[in-house]
Amino acid sequence: MTDKATISNALRSAYWGKVRARLRRRWQERTGGQERGVHPLLLALGASAALLLFYNIRLWQTVWQVWPGRSLEDYAFLGSLGFVLGALFFILLQLAALPRIMKPVFAALFLLAAATSWFTSSYGAMFDQTMIANIVETDGGEAGDLLSLPFLLHMLLLGVLPAALIFRVPLRWPGWRRELFLRAGSLVTCLVLIGFSGAFFFQDYALLIRNNRYLRHMINPTSPIYYSAKYFTEGERGSAGSGEIRRLAKTVRRGSGAGENGKPLLFVVVVGETARAADFSLNGYERETNPELAALGVVSFRNAYSCGTSTAESLPCMFSAAGRETYDRAAAMGSENVLDILKRADVDVLWVENNSGCKGVCARIETEQLDTKTYPGICTQAGCPDEVLVKALERRVRMLRRDTVIVLHQMGSHGPAYYKRYPAGFRIFAPVCGTVNLQSCSSDEIRNTYDNSIRYTDHVLAGMIGVLETHRADADTALLYASDHGESLGEMGLYLHGLPYAFSPDVQRHIPFLLWVSKGYAGRFKIDSEALSRRARLPATHDAIFHTILGALNVETELYDPALDLFAAGAAEEKSAPQPGGHGA
Repeated sequence: MTDKATISNALRSAYWGKVRARLRRRWQERTGGQERGVHPLLLALGASAALLLFYNIRLWQTVWQVWPGRSLEDYAFLGSLGFVLGALFFILLQLAALPRIMKPVFAALFLLAAATSWFTSSYGAMFDQTMIANIVETDGGEAGDLLSLPFLLHMLLLGVLPAALIFRVPLRWPGWRRELFLRAGSLVTCLVLIGFSGAFFFQDYALLIRNNRYLRHMINPTSPIYYSAKYFTEGERGSAGSGEIRRLAKTVRRGSGAGENGKPLLFVVVVGETARAADFSLNGYERETNPELAALGVVSFRNAYSCGTSTAESLPCMFSAAGRETYDRAAAMGSENVLDILKRADVDVLWVENNSGCKGVCARIETEQLDTKTYPGICTQAGCPDEVLVKALERRVRMLRRDTVIVLHQMGSHGPAYYKRYPAGFRIFAPVCGTVNLQSCSSDEIRNTYDNSIRYTDHVLAGMIGVLETHRADADTALLYASDHGESLGEMGLYLHGLPYAFSPDVQRHIPFLLWVSKGYAGRFKIDSEALSRRARLPATHDAIFHTILGALNVETELYDPALDLFAAGAAEEKSAPQPGGHGA
């Protein structure tokens, strides 16, 4: 009996094994030779839904805030907006739903979307072309300041984990005829859905987009992808240091006052970083953040506005002949700036760098990078305190023999690590925010930490003026300070800077702008201090820097506009002053 049962079981097992093998072969023939798995379009649909719901939270929060109505029709419109974005995501993801490339592309998209969602939700950042330029042109120190444990956990949960799951999902690729039919059907369905939504809610979409154009910069991950492609394809990287540049000034020569009195001229331009006018006591701020400068006769232009809201945008614009309204970054990279014109006028020009680079402005002039090699006793691997700029200025002034312009580029108040921007002795306002994760700090802690960095900038600028005063017998000197842009400290839920200029808050554009003139320089060029103070009450912009530098060295060229020279305009303040570009936009 036992032998019969064994034989029967063996025959039954062999029979069903053949049946299963036959069925498996038929399945593989119908599915293109693949084991059972998920259809690529189903994975693309799931990925679209995930991107829409979990990686665009900041977008939905903003839409909810700016859309006024709460009727049933309003809810239907907002729902249609979700369907439209989801359909667009699905259409785009289908383009990458191809054998061999689908999983790597989808995984990369989720990693990018995770990083983008962190910065949009945490800091209110928008990923337009300028933001891409900031990312590409930043250095390791700045990038490191943005890393934190919450960021890494966010990337692990919303980036690495979904990417790993994507690689684990088995895919089933049907025959090309069936696949073509399915993709055509899904495309038509998406287009019909978008068309019906547009037809039923045309006025609502027009109102939302017309009044809130910045929303397109918040769509994740299409916005960073689109503007990255635009940045690299349109030559935004520039090639300031290579090839021929376009000469803008046809004639360049020195006017009277240059090289006279047996003394060289020294004009110092200090490029501040992330300083906002609202936190300068020179501009009426209730906290005493500028006690040292207040005692030095500095003239503050209280109504000054920047050319951009980021270093990559503002810095080249500050030194270009174009005003903010006509400025084009790619064109500026291929053209001479005011420092190039100074060289043509036989003026010595030096750029001293304590930030993440000059963004192409100093490509053709002498540049000194401050680091542990140049100042080993002061600088560390983490960077240099801004006081090192005072020492660099002192060393250069002692070597001064000819008319010179020195540009000093500060680290200033660069965030989010405001607590790293000043030494312990300048911890004036407390408690402070000792982390880059600003959302974990109170508004008072953030403001205290930021104001400490401004107090330190006050000390550094006063030190520079002290150096110039000490050497007043050796040179006639003047100093101009202007921040490249401002900063958001949590107002309206926004942090840091870099929003598109037209939609940026006032605090990201309203900047400190200061002038200091030695007695020797004022007497040499007959500068009326009272007239200059009256001019300081009128609006000013970064547009004035180009012309003020030329005027300070008495460089004559057809590009020079005396109406924009703050020294010249100080004696003729009754003339109409330039309005701050984009102010109130």
